[in-house]
Amino acid sequence: MNATGMQNKVRAGSAARVTPETPMVFEWQDRQIAVFNIEGRFCALDNLCPHKEAPLVDGKPVFEAGQMWVSCPWHRFLFDPATGRCDRSGFDTRAYPVTIEAGELYVWVC
Repeated sequence: MNATGMQNKVRAGSAARVTPETPMVFEWQDRQIAVFNIEGRFCALDNLCPHKEAPLVDGKPVFEAGQMWVSCPWHRFLFDPATGRCDRSGFDTRAYPVTIEAGELYVWVC
């Protein structure tokens, strides 16, 4: 939340740039945020894995245990793209809502 208790709507870039094969990273303040297109649904996570700071943007979407995950490229930790929950205890990351307006992606950060 910002000083007024609101989330910040941050333009991340063109939705056309983010395909299932090509996620993107943008910076906001001191954060790197990865944006993914998973089966046509856009989601955003902190880019650095909380385990060893691997770039999640280099990970792949995987279907496991009945749901879609983003896989860490180094140690295969799995992250729920909607919530940031990790399949291993103690390693959750931040997830951010994403909206599309006039073909542009906006990530809601606090």
